Amino acid sequence: MEKGELLQASVKNLEWFRDNYEEIQKKYDKQWVVIENKRIIASCSTYDGIMKMKMTEKKTALVEFIDSEQMAMFF
Repeated sequence: MEKGELLQASVKNLEWFRDNYEEIQKKYDKQWVVIENKRIIASCSTYDGIMKMKMTEKKTALVEFIDSEQMAMFF
């Protein structure tokens, strides 16, 4: 895959994640998830666990932590 194709695939995964976050949050709260081809291919409660489970050499996989709690950010 060329850089442009990789970027486009990554953006599609991110858009799918954003568009489906509410449903994903209900099912995977407090979990790490791996998203590839606009679907969740793995989930785990620990970062180390998800890195072991990632099982992909695909450069477009998105790894995110799902958390229903609002975070306060101070700048």
